[in-house]
Amino acid sequence: MNRLPIERTDGWRRLRQGLWLSTQAASVVICIISVLRNLMKPHLFPEGSQLGSDNLVLHASSRRHLVENFPGPLSIKSVIDGQVTWTVDGRDLVVDTNSFLILNDGQKYSMNVDVPRPIETCCAFFRRSFVEQTAQDATSPLQASLDAPSRNAPSLHFAARLHSDRRGIILSRLRTLAERCTAELQPSSFEEDFLVLSKQLLALHREISAQIARVPAAKASTREELFRRLQIAKEYMHCSSEERISLESVATEACLSRYHLHRAFKEVFRQTPHQYLTALRLERARSLLKARRKVIDVCMETGFTSTSSFTRLFRSHFGYPPSEIRKIGQAHSPP
Repeated sequence: MNRLPIERTDGWRRLRQGLWLSTQAASVVICIISVLRNLMKPHLFPEGSQLGSDNLVLHASSRRHLVENFPGPLSIKSVIDGQVTWTVDGRDLVVDTNSFLILNDGQKYSMNVDVPRPIETCCAFFRRSFVEQTAQDATSPLQASLDAPSRNAPSLHFAARLHSDRRGIILSRLRTLAERCTAELQPSSFEEDFLVLSKQLLALHREISAQIARVPAAKASTREELFRRLQIAKEYMHCSSEERISLESVATEACLSRYHLHRAFKEVFRQTPHQYLTALRLERARSLLKARRKVIDVCMETGFTSTSSFTRLFRSHFGYPPSEIRKIGQAHSPP
């Protein structure tokens, strides 16, 4: 008489166990899908475009990503959230939210992202000869363009270096393109955006040429070599800004004496190495504060030794204290 209730109880137990296992399996699947989504969220914009043949944007959010010695077309690398190290010609170049990297057509680069929190990048790749044709049209008489609008443009070599963009001239347009890429929108202004980007690259090229002309050296070859070493000094400060950096260490990295580094840096970039490093740290500090980090933590992470000096410099540079960042962000955020 008692066997039937026992069998029914065992059946219900097995049924509940099966349902529990199914629920656990479903949870595991959902977890795996979530992890895979966090590993890499690439968006190629426009869809179906080809590197080198089209102007395109690659927008991605990733925790892990590996590229080894890839020779892409002329491109601009930027980071929307976090920081990424690109390796170019044996140099590790750290790109953050206030900087971008220019790579020439065919220049190989590598990157190895393996971080706990996803980083977000946006890279613009130019169609081959697109920027060169823009430069040719901008510097040639109108009649030449009317006579031969499809004429071949001479090659143009850009400074494949790390560049700061504190005013957001190039970065703001890249971030706008990233938003469109995410929304999978291709407005009629897409090609115009790349035309404007190419004009901004040409303006940067002219600015760099003017800086090279200010290098205190008589021979052109000497000016170019000294400018190259000054760029190495800037990149070193950029990649090590959170550490204690001395003029001696920067000079050693650039293979220059302290005197020649300080003198040439000030003449070329219109500021001393210390002024450049301080401005760089303050820009990074503001980015971290916008992410709602604590002031004392940001102060230590950006290389400042005391909160009082950090607060004073921050107020002098931006016009408001670090503590106001959260209030400003809340005032501009939607309700």
